[in-house]
Amino acid sequence: MASPPARESAPDLPPLSSECALSEPALWTRPFILLLASNVAFYFGFQLLVASLPLYTVHLGGGEAVAGLVTGLFTLTAMLVRPLTGWGLDAYGRRSIWRIATIGCLFAVAAQGFAGTLVLLLLLRMVNGVFFGVSTTAGGAVAGDSVPTRRLGEGMGFVAVTMGVSLGVAPPLGLWLAGRGQYGALFVVAAVCTAIALALQWNLGSRRPSRPHTTDARLSLRAMYEPTALFPSVLMLLLITGFGMIMALLALSTKERGIGGVGLWFTVYAVALTLARSGTGRMSDRWGYRQTAIFGLIFATAGLSLIAAAQNEWMLLTSGVLFGLGFGTTQPSLQAMLVERSPRPRLGAATAMFFFAYDLGMGVGSVVGGVLAGAIGMQSVFALGVLGPLGGIALLVGHLRRLPRPVRAAP
Repeated sequence: MASPPARESAPDLPPLSSECALSEPALWTRPFILLLASNVAFYFGFQLLVASLPLYTVHLGGGEAVAGLVTGLFTLTAMLVRPLTGWGLDAYGRRSIWRIATIGCLFAVAAQGFAGTLVLLLLLRMVNGVFFGVSTTAGGAVAGDSVPTRRLGEGMGFVAVTMGVSLGVAPPLGLWLAGRGQYGALFVVAAVCTAIALALQWNLGSRRPSRPHTTDARLSLRAMYEPTALFPSVLMLLLITGFGMIMALLALSTKERGIGGVGLWFTVYAVALTLARSGTGRMSDRWGYRQTAIFGLIFATAGLSLIAAAQNEWMLLTSGVLFGLGFGTTQPSLQAMLVERSPRPRLGAATAMFFFAYDLGMGVGSVVGGVLAGAIGMQSVFALGVLGPLGGIALLVGHLRRLPRPVRAAP
């Protein structure tokens, strides 16, 4: 396999001296801190609505099928817009598109609070999905631009933390407001969070010129496809498919087996996920992103296996810890691998492919898991889900074996 092209250095930065090259590059710069803060605010507003929107749908007169459609259309539109977004980020610049898309999210979120009919809510969720897909893809590319090459694992780990750090607060707050019929306040809080994210994005500044990242702005399939992103994207697809099965079937499966604690499962999962994302970045920079990803996939495999075998609450909660550690270790490692492998002018398309694989895996895991559950049982579905991370381990081990071995000096 041909070695991936090296990341290009920023055009407006002077070359490093040999003394500076030996020192550790700065990670906690003002732009990086603002980027993390913006992500926290943005995802807090997003997660505030995820759990409470089904209740809002029922409030407007819809049923379970319509509630599912509201969620499904949002995810579908976000996924479909990502490839086009990748081309736009490389052709026309990343931070400007990021800000424009966040403005679109702000107006779409605020407008949903005034939706008087289900049809209007569905349309606004689709609009929100489009802007969400563009904003999150652009934010991922900006993060890749902002993290020093030698600290990719650590930096992308903290970026991943910001995506899930509010999981323990935002959904319960959203359900609390919805449960009291305070839907106006719900959408106001979500809009305020999105506005804060936008304000922080606007203060990021730019160390690099705002010109396009590529001189060829023609739209084509080749412009939306980045070959170096295929390997980490496939690995992400294999990992996230199992999580899609968990989201679709865990509550039903534990109820069928008479096991309590499914709500607590998501709590311990979120804690383990956050600890892994924040703590394994330096390890991946030292060991290598592929090696760390293998380590994480082993934990994810163990977590899914334990879900399939769980007979009591302790086994279930242990599976949450294992899967959280596995997912939290693997995702930042794969994202760092993606940024390392991809040429800087093509980072937008590469990031779009990665998030497309994420969305696709969630959808495939949920749909296929639901279809198979009726035929073979939910425990068997989780057992089959183990094949995803196991396949990822096999691909990574095979890839490592094909890499050239370092030449040892003669004694």
